Amino acid sequence: MSKLRGLKKLPKLDMNPMVDMAFLLVSFFMMTTTFKADLPAEITIPFSKAQLKLPEKNICTISIDAEGRVFIGLDNKFDRKQMLQYVAQQNALNLNTDQAELFSLLPSTGLPMEELSYYLMLEGDERKAYFQQGIPFSEENNQLRNWLIGSRLANPNLRFAINGDGEASVTTVKRVFDILQDVNITRFNLVTDTEIDAAES
Repeated sequence: MSKLRGLKKLPKLDMNPMVDMAFLLVSFFMMTTTFKADLPAEITIPFSKAQLKLPEKNICTISIDAEGRVFIGLDNKFDRKQMLQYVAQQNALNLNTDQAELFSLLPSTGLPMEELSYYLMLEGDERKAYFQQGIPFSEENNQLRNWLIGSRLANPNLRFAINGDGEASVTTVKRVFDILQDVNITRFNLVTDTEIDAAES
């Protein structure tokens, strides 16, 4: 009797390492990607030849849009919460824990104190659509001063930057400079785009 030949076994490809690698890559990109935050105003920054880069941490940004609205933002959620606590105490605002937590997640704010509590009670889409008229900074109603003091108390190591629109009025920018000096913030950066980028685009 002739011996029966056994069926040839097909080679198997072990997919486990490939699946592990795919999950590692996805995890890496999820942890390292920084998403652009929804800002309440669009600001077109002017060009300059300055090559000095802003620090990535411990920064307070004062934004001025083309209409002259002023916004303030901190890069750290815990600092935002501390800043809000000071401002709320100074203006007798009764904000609950949920409102404070929500505020800590916002990249910047540009609201008068009278509207802050109402704004933080809005739902997601309503809040995004809400028009922020800017932080008052006139001599009669200088709320920006309290925000700046609150930011310094929240983090004494903060660096300050002014992110002004190229179309913002000189009067508005000068007024913000004066308020910064009034609270002893004499060193700050101006956010600009480089002329090299302008030529490439």
